[in-house]
Amino acid sequence: MIHFSIINYKVNSKNKIFFCTFIAIKKKILFLKIKKKVKIFLNIKQTIYLMFLINCWKKIFFKNNVLLITIINNEVSSNIDGLFKLYLISKGLYKIHCINLNKIFLRLETLIWSNVGVYSLNDIEKIFKNKNNILIESIDKIPFLTKFIIPKKVRISNTNRVRLGSFISEGTTIMSEGYVNFNTFIGKNCMIEGRVSSGVYISKNTDLGGSSSIMGTLSGGGKIIISVGSNCLLGANSGIGFSLGNNCIIEAGLYITSGMKIFLIIKKKYHYSKSEGFIIYK
Repeated sequence: MIHFSIINYKVNSKNKIFFCTFIAIKKKILFLKIKKKVKIFLNIKQTIYLMFLINCWKKIFFKNNVLLITIINNEVSSNIDGLFKLYLISKGLYKIHCINLNKIFLRLETLIWSNVGVYSLNDIEKIFKNKNNILIESIDKIPFLTKFIIPKKVRISNTNRVRLGSFISEGTTIMSEGYVNFNTFIGKNCMIEGRVSSGVYISKNTDLGGSSSIMGTLSGGGKIIISVGSNCLLGANSGIGFSLGNNCIIEAGLYITSGMKIFLIIKKKYHYSKSEGFIIYK
């Protein structure tokens, strides 16, 4: 699958593109046709003009705009390509694990994210000379979700703990101690006060207690996908390293991984030993 987007980009002091905003997104671009079914393939400027004429977006600035072509099944090819793929996940246009994010950390650039914009590391001296009231929010490869998208009907107490590439459904609340990594899905009406690691899928009406944790795909070598069903509860300081079905409860303080042995006591029998003086199980 090929996705097209018009991007408005920024360049650093070395005239290299390092950041962009996405103006329009389309799966297909229709090219002009003439008689005898001969297709005329347009250049970038003509394509922008054509899409503008057919009203593909409401507003466009023609300065520093280019056409970005991304192949979803290919590994990440550049910093802009990686940001665009994470953006598609957060917009809900693709589900997690359906986009190839291989080599994303090799291709993404470490950038300076601030309250007045984003800057390249090469321009750090220039920033402090020209900006008086700049606040450095993070120095990272992946930005906050709210740098690109404001989710609808969602409460996020601390926006710097939710990364781009996460999809947050309506009715969900993410408290100040909650953390949501990239390539994650949070269902409707969830309460997140714990850590949701990369690659995790959480269904609706699930509650993650304070300081709870879910082991992510990166911890499993990129192959293990952990999901949590509907109406589940992870108690405070608890954690899991495997998937859960619906209506499951993990006791507070209990961290269970796939290597642990769990014994299920179905029926209890009690016996009192006079010699030992205590109750034993049979």
